[in-house]
Amino acid sequence: MKKFRKIAASALCLATVISASACNNRSTATTTTTAATTSNTLDDDLINPVNMEEYVDEEAEALADPNLTYFGYYDMRVAGDIKPAVKLFEETYGGKIDYIECAWGERIEKLQVLISSGDSPDLVDKEDNSFPLLISKNVYEDLTDYIDLSQPQWAGFEELIEQYSWNGKHCYYPWFATALCNYVYYSNTRFEEFGITTPRELYENGEWTWDTFKDTMIKFIDASPEETVGVYGNITTDTICSTGTPLVSISDGKIVNNMKTPEVERAMTFLEDICRQGLTAKKEGYWGNEIRPLAEGSACFLSYGQYQFESLVKERYAEYDFDFVPFPRDPNADEYYYMTSTFGYMVPSGSDNVEGAATFIDMIRLCSTDPDLRQEMKSSTMTAKGWSEEQYDRMAEFEKIGNYNIVADFSTGFDTDTSNLISNMLIDAAFNQDSEGWPVLRDTNINVINTVISEMSE
Repeated sequence: MKKFRKIAASALCLATVISASACNNRSTATTTTTAATTSNTLDDDLINPVNMEEYVDEEAEALADPNLTYFGYYDMRVAGDIKPAVKLFEETYGGKIDYIECAWGERIEKLQVLISSGDSPDLVDKEDNSFPLLISKNVYEDLTDYIDLSQPQWAGFEELIEQYSWNGKHCYYPWFATALCNYVYYSNTRFEEFGITTPRELYENGEWTWDTFKDTMIKFIDASPEETVGVYGNITTDTICSTGTPLVSISDGKIVNNMKTPEVERAMTFLEDICRQGLTAKKEGYWGNEIRPLAEGSACFLSYGQYQFESLVKERYAEYDFDFVPFPRDPNADEYYYMTSTFGYMVPSGSDNVEGAATFIDMIRLCSTDPDLRQEMKSSTMTAKGWSEEQYDRMAEFEKIGNYNIVADFSTGFDTDTSNLISNMLIDAAFNQDSEGWPVLRDTNINVINTVISEMSE
């Protein structure tokens, strides 16, 4: 039987650490919540069969508890890119991962209820406000003593992981990172029909800048036989990060507000310019999860996350040959800068199986880096999402974050009121032609934002 690379190294070398760790020894069977716990009877093996038996390490050190509970809004056990790691974990350690389902809008509040009642799950998604807000409130367990960054699967991620540290604690070890937070989607078919140079050609020639982005939208609108907009979706923080400076950064463990920097000022001036020329849209029918405007040709570009591509290739509009490029480059910047996006699981405070959860986090990172296991993940993802191999490989290229100038933005990492305030300021400047303008919006609200930052930094 084939042996895969050692996954339990952290468990082997941390026996003494674990014996001294705080642990409530709570059984997952006693979890109480208004959400339903779903056992492993639900699977999609008929649609997406995944068999990881040949990769099981028969010499892996047994876990004290091989059972985990995941709390979230989707079933991670049948997600194409995660399913191989779930299967491998269960087959290696003889346990199972159960799923507690929760509605998207209730997940943060219900997690806090579970933690306060002593019923913490073992795994949850990293959220937008996990860092720095929730980490600063001790919502998550510190995994420093459970995950060994000298293991091969973590090579090249050390600096990224350190960026998410807080007061010396490391609660977040992302298994996935990409140089692209949002993709700029477009239709090759439409561009060919209108005789316009494609964004991919511009990008590959180093000519994909704010200027050509704007010029392309104008050409597309002029060529379209119907009423058309230039771009809709998420464009603000990606544009700012293309300058090389995020709206909010973390430096030496301190939160830094960059709203008054020349780089942010330049980015917002550009966004206001294309807004006033009628090129941006955020209105009924033109939200980021609306495919129709892009598919039917009433928009040149849609900017949204990677998962939107799954809808574009699966929907009846796939005949329009959708493609994507990164955000355009700031003409004043020396190189392309990319707003990074990461994803991973965190262990809520009070989990009684931190060792098992950390081992799973280790395992899913290994599945995304080991060549053989990565192939299983690739096959499962392509089947589940409907991507072609070419599309998968193009997206995977941006996971090689060492090849890109990545910029991490933390402007969504505050309390709901503050995060919404920042978001509304950006949206107003970039999508509202009657806006007072970025300088007024910034100066009106910056003291409130700085006060929040100061309080979090104490």
